Amino acid sequence: MSNKYVMANFKMNKTDAEVEEYLNTFLPLVENINAKIILGVPFTSLKTAVTKTQNSNVMIAAQNMNENEKGAYTGEVSADMLKNLGVDAVIVGHSERRSNYNETDELVNKKILRGLKSGLICIFCVGETMYERKNQMTEQVLVRQITEGLKSVYANELKNIIVAYEPVWAIGTGVTPMDVEIVETVKVIRNILTSMYDEEISKEVVVTYGGSINEINCKEIGKFEGLDGALIGGASLMPEKFAKIINAFKPKATRKKA
Repeated sequence: MSNKYVMANFKMNKTDAEVEEYLNTFLPLVENINAKIILGVPFTSLKTAVTKTQNSNVMIAAQNMNENEKGAYTGEVSADMLKNLGVDAVIVGHSERRSNYNETDELVNKKILRGLKSGLICIFCVGETMYERKNQMTEQVLVRQITEGLKSVYANELKNIIVAYEPVWAIGTGVTPMDVEIVETVKVIRNILTSMYDEEISKEVVVTYGGSINEINCKEIGKFEGLDGALIGGASLMPEKFAKIINAFKPKATRKKA
């Protein structure tokens, strides 16, 4: 893949004014970086972010959406509403949504199908807990999450799917898997996709890693074999730091075999 995807998830951080200030600093720092950059900002800042990033190399993502087209769902936001705002992508299946709001694989699948129908890129998060990792259940968990999450998704729709592998135990903890664990798990993900579609299609699907990436370890992670980019949480909240991380995911970098 010529360009890596480097994505930010601001989570429930930054007011609209703070997002605008962030972009004023951030955009000049990344304007000459040849990477696909996606910022996941809060709902309240989507319009500002879309407007500020027009004619730039930065795309905007929502952090969630409802699985229904429209209707009596107080407080919810639909895929069509996001698309109408000019939003490019949506984060689906994040572990915090799964654990804090009891989102199931079935619900994640409904959101993916709805997002694809509306023309959104779906950043599809998968990953195991520490208990599952210690009990050698990682592959089992990923098989379930991916096969259920991508049910009824056609091969030609995978161009709008980004699989974000985020081991739950590494998110916001400062702990990252060993190099070999990330590389081997990416291989597992591609093998699952091969079994669902075929090998050539599997190679084309964007697979990224997220979990306690910072401006130091990103230099090594950016070189890993088979990895197409990263999803960054806390380290993306400071524009200068996030720009350094993006710079580590330059295209055509020599990938490291663990």
